[in-house]
Formats: sequence, structure tokens, C-alpha cells
Amino acid sequence: MFPKIYFLIFILLIPSLLLAKNVETFSPDKKILVRATVSEKVSLLVFYEEKQLFEIHDIRMETDQGDIPAANPHIQKIKTQTVNRMVVPVIKEKQASIPENYNETTIEFRGKSKLVIRAYNEGIAYRLVSALPGEITVRDEHAGFICDEKALLAFQFNKDPNSDYEAPYIQKKIAEMSPDDKGNLPALLEFPSGKKIVFLEADVNDYPVMWLNRNAANLETYFWRYPATYYQKGDSKSVRRVTGHKDFIAKTQGTREFPWRIFALADQDTELLKNQLVYLMGPELKIEDPSWIKPGWVLLDWWARREIFGVDFKAGINTLTAKYMINFCSEYGIRYFLLDDGWTKNEDLTKVIPELDLEEVIRYADSKNVDIMLWVTYANFDEQMDVALKQFKKWGVKGVKIDFMNRSDQEIVNFYWRAAEQCARYQMVIDFHGAYKPDGLRRAYPNVLTREALIEFEYSGGTDYDNPDHHCTLPFIRSVAGPIDYIPGTMFNSTRKTFRIIGDMPMGQGTRAHSMAMAVIAESPMQMLPDAPSEYYREEECARFLTAIPVEWDEIVPLAGKMGDYVALARRHGDQWFVAAITDWTPREMELDFSFLEENKKYTIELFRDGINADIRGNDYKKEISTVKKGDKITASLASGGGWIARVY
Repeated sequence: MFPKIYFLIFILLIPSLLLAKNVETFSPDKKILVRATVSEKVSLLVFYEEKQLFEIHDIRMETDQGDIPAANPHIQKIKTQTVNRMVVPVIKEKQASIPENYNETTIEFRGKSKLVIRAYNEGIAYRLVSALPGEITVRDEHAGFICDEKALLAFQFNKDPNSDYEAPYIQKKIAEMSPDDKGNLPALLEFPSGKKIVFLEADVNDYPVMWLNRNAANLETYFWRYPATYYQKGDSKSVRRVTGHKDFIAKTQGTREFPWRIFALADQDTELLKNQLVYLMGPELKIEDPSWIKPGWVLLDWWARREIFGVDFKAGINTLTAKYMINFCSEYGIRYFLLDDGWTKNEDLTKVIPELDLEEVIRYADSKNVDIMLWVTYANFDEQMDVALKQFKKWGVKGVKIDFMNRSDQEIVNFYWRAAEQCARYQMVIDFHGAYKPDGLRRAYPNVLTREALIEFEYSGGTDYDNPDHHCTLPFIRSVAGPIDYIPGTMFNSTRKTFRIIGDMPMGQGTRAHSMAMAVIAESPMQMLPDAPSEYYREEECARFLTAIPVEWDEIVPLAGKMGDYVALARRHGDQWFVAAITDWTPREMELDFSFLEENKKYTIELFRDGINADIRGNDYKKEISTVKKGDKITASLASGGGWIARVY
């Protein structure tokens, strides 16, 4: 009798045995394991050095054609592959070539859907793939992130669908967050063990940007729904603000690959400084010949025109001011001059205010080997894109700064792609401001050189948010996603005690050496100078050094770092190195190891460090020149809010 009962039980269990399946994917170094569990739901268990780190629970999308993958999914096929190659980026943000090594598993389900899982040594990622007919409506996308509630989440807290992605980073234990607390990506989760995860995404196209939300259990995905109504008053900076939403997050093609959900993993904070998963998982290059794309320094006139002194013309948005700034760019090897807000007549992008002879300014800039960029609002540019770009090309403009998108829904994501593609057609570079974080678009369209999505120097004109604590946080969260338009190198340097908020002449918190070091710490192939030429002429020794710092790099070597406290790194451009270190408001000594230099070579080191009185006068610095060789160790003494920067050649 008993064998018959056992046989009957076994027969009854067969369907659930077929449904339940564990599929494992290891990172190449075997430290990371992703175990996909397929039963009633699809989940991922992530192990780091054999200990479970977190779970990604109930991965699915709700659509008008059913869930992707369907409930109680059946596995039809499992495919695996290993990739080990070098990727050569068009723009060298961190490295001249990027190693890409991962193991990939594709789980094919009945119902024409797939789950693709990748395990790198630097983290893991997954994406959903569908093969449904016609167009589908995505009502929502789900994934719960279950982990230790004692873990600390560092993120930009926000509940606004019109977010400008410029909130301060805060740090909270998950257990201390309230239900429905939200924040945008990137976000860093630090476990009691010290291990870290940075939440990221890549290849976001025709789909909304992902946020994080606190639910009753832990964390989960959150997406702003498609816009239904907009703010009806105000100028082009505000008329595209969303006031109401539809009941879905996207209408898109039924056959497609959806965005990568990326989780950068690290044992040490410094490991995050080299992470390039967002770039590697971005879409392939879309520009046939990108050789026209030129990174470089930029002088913008937003503050600079308000701070000019020692000249015989009235500074403002006018031809004489523009030529004065172009002269400075030419003298200091600055590639671009950017005319910021105020150059257009009545918000018509094809017309210029009478005080500014733009054609003459561009002709003059050409004669000085300086390129011109123009600032535009998203709303104006979206409405006038074709006619504006034709006119810009006719004038000889080489780039645009697009501002005030301030959203992350599907409609705005599609604008980013359209702007990148159209600007590439007219051979124009882009700086996105009022923007969500980088998501790999720059790999497809490397003319997208940089973007904001952070509190940067301009906030010093109205708040105290842009401080050394913030500077020491950015490299470990925001920079992991991609380039940051921080705007380093102010000559108005203050201590914590002497800082004052001055709208038209913002101070930088931290010492002079700290401000200059930010040009190496804050990674961007388009770096902007905040001050007026008058100030840089007066501080020529610092200005010459600053503007000679490259914006592209062949190699990066992290030296030391703890998020929010301090960071030190070395970057190589050709045969010269730039080494930089900054601290928060805590003075500290840092030992910098020069083992990254080549053997049997003697190098000259030209450095700027905090002066002996930098703790009471922020602009006090000391310049020194000496020699250094491989294996030497130099102790950098950093004042409160201090810094240290060197060129080694």
C-alpha cells in the first residue's frame, strides 16, 4: 500500500517540480552567484562570497497582453554564453579601453518572453525581453529588493514627478524609511558587513526611468506614469511640468528588449571608482563617424558675465562681453564658449537679442579656434528642434546645453533620444541639464558629453548643499552612472566658517587646492569653468594649471576613499599623470602611493596643496615642484575642506 501512495504523491508533484527551477549564473571570478528561482514567480537571489546579499523578488511587467513573464512561468529553454573582450569607447571618460568580462544566462519562457541575466566581477544585471505582436501597454513593472533592513540607503529623496534630480544625498536605514518614501537612481545600499550595491540602469529607451520606493516589506521599483496634463502657466522652463498622469507607464513595441537593471557590487568603496557597467550595457554606437565629437573645457557666461571687472565695456549678454570671453578661451586653450540663458529674443531659438551680434561672435570665435555652444530649454527645443538646428548649423554653432527637462517618464526619455540623434545629424555636442542620471545613451550617441543630475557648484549661490561632504560622496554614487557636469575650479574659496551665499558671485566651499582637485575627481569629458576671466587672469598660476587638466583619460588608479569622507585617485592622459585628493570638513593626512608609475623613470611632480593658513582663509595654497619615482609615498596634509592636486610627468 505504501509504495502506491508514494507513487501517487510523486505523480501529483510532477507539475510543481517542472515549475520550480533554479538556474545559476556565476561571475567570472566566482565571487558572485545569481540564482534565478522560477516557481509561481521569478526571483533572483544574489550571493557574494557564498553569503546571500539580497533578493530581487517577483520580476514581472503588467501589460494589456498579460504579464511578462506570465504567472506560473514554464521554462522552455536555457542558453548561456561567456564574453571576454575589450571595449574601446569613442570618448575616454575613465579608460582608453574597458575590459568586459561576464557570464550570461537567458531563460526563455512560454508566452514569448525571456529573462536575461549577466554576472560580471563588478556586479550583476537583468533585463526582460518580449516577442509580442504590435504595440503593448505597460501598466507597471515590478521587482522587490529584499535585504537587511539595517542596510543604509544613500539616495536623493524625492516625491516629485517633475524632479530635477538635484536633491542632496541623504542616508537612511531601510527600516527608518516611511512607506512610500521615494528616491531616484543612482542609489547606494551599504550593508552592515561593509559590502555595497549601487542601483543603476542602462539602455532606457521608449520607456520611463526607474526610481526606488519603500513599500511595506522593503524596497521596490517605481515608475512615473505617462503624462496626461501639463502646467499651463509660466515660460518655457515650466510649461512642460506634469500635473496629471495616465494609468500606464509606457506604450511601446511588443517585440523588444527592456532596460537593464544593474547592481554594481563592491567590497571596498574605491572599487566603485572604476565601475563602468552602465557604459558597457548601453546601446551600441549609432553614429557612423563620430570623429567630429570634441571633448573639452567650457567657459559659460552665466556667472562670468556678472563678475567681470577691469574692462572698459559694460558686461552683460552682448557682443563685447562675448568677444572678451572668447579671447580668454583662446589664451587658455579652452575649446568652448557657452552663451547661457538670455541670448534668445522672446524664446524664439532662431532670433537673437539686439545687443548680441551672434554671427559676428561666431566669426570671431572661429578666428580664435573657439567653438560656440548655446543654452536652450527643453520645451522650446522640443517644439523648434528642426528649424533651430538648421539655424544653429547655419550660424556655425557646435553644441547645445539643454535644460529644464525635470522629468523621467517615457515621453521625456524619448526626447533625450530624439535630441541626441538630431544633434548628431547636425554634428553638435550636448550637455543635458535639469536631467536624469546617465543611462548609457552616451555610448550610442557620444555627442552627449555630460549631464547634470546632481547638486553642483551653482547651488552655492543659494544654499550650502554643495560642500566637501557632498564632493566626497559624488564619486561613489553619481559618478558610477556616468559623467557629471559639476563645474569645478572656482577661485572664490571659503572655509566652513567664512562661506556666504551670494547669488551672482557664488563661493566654493573648501580650499583652493580642493576646488582645483575637483577637476580631476569630478569626471566629465566636458568640464566647465564657473568664474569670470577677470578672476582667472588675476589668479593666473592656478588658472593655467587648471585649464591644462585633460578631460579624457587613458587610465584610472583609485588610491583611497570612503564615501562622504575622502577620496584620492590618479588618472593618466598619455604619458602624464594627474593625482588628486580631497577631504570633507575633517582635516586629515593621506599617504599617496606612487606605485602606478613606470619603473626606472624619474618624474617631475608639480603640485598645489593647502597653504598653512588654508583652515582660516580658503584661498591659501602652496605650489611646489620636485621629483618622484615609482614606489615613492607622499603624505598629503589636507586642511578642513582641503585638497591636493599634482601633475606628474
